[in-house]
Amino acid sequence: MVVVPIVSGDIDSLVMCKILNNERQEQHPIFIDFGQISNEEEWEACRNVFKSCNLPIPGKIDLRGYCRSIESDINGDCRASYINAFLPGRNLMSLMAAASYAYQRGIKIIAIALLSDESHLFPDQTEEFLVNANFAINSAFGDRITILTPLINFSKSDIMNIVNWYGLPIEETLCCHPGRNGVCKNCTARKVAVDPLKTD
Repeated sequence: MVVVPIVSGDIDSLVMCKILNNERQEQHPIFIDFGQISNEEEWEACRNVFKSCNLPIPGKIDLRGYCRSIESDINGDCRASYINAFLPGRNLMSLMAAASYAYQRGIKIIAIALLSDESHLFPDQTEEFLVNANFAINSAFGDRITILTPLINFSKSDIMNIVNWYGLPIEETLCCHPGRNGVCKNCTARKVAVDPLKTD
């Protein structure tokens, strides 16, 4: 099986690709630059952590104009909160970009690191969204492209357990919505995993 996983500098996509790698799936990961505040740091972290884990080095798709055109606090002052960090259409755009990348290479499967519905923060992270997105993509391409979600039954605590099980270098990951490393929920989860006794 050949897969195009959507990746970032975060923990979830690293775990997803580690699982795919252990299942001996051929991967062509892509990082999508939406123009988010920490895009350069995330891109560097993504490449470095994939290299250190002996995973395929991701390619990059440049969609920086999207974040400049759509109002969201991932390209402004997030105030250390996810409340206004929703970038409308981000996951749908990610899936379309991955599907286009896959289609040009004759690949029929894309993957995204969404967690269980109980863990979702935004409407484009649910199983309902995935079903509808898959119908739309297949209609758009006139071909059957499958959206793989290896983490869809996992919670964030499950992800942390997998990180510990595999001994993944979580300290090398980075996905920070406000662009000020250390203040958002992704940063907090990473810091707790690296040093459970230090939570502030």
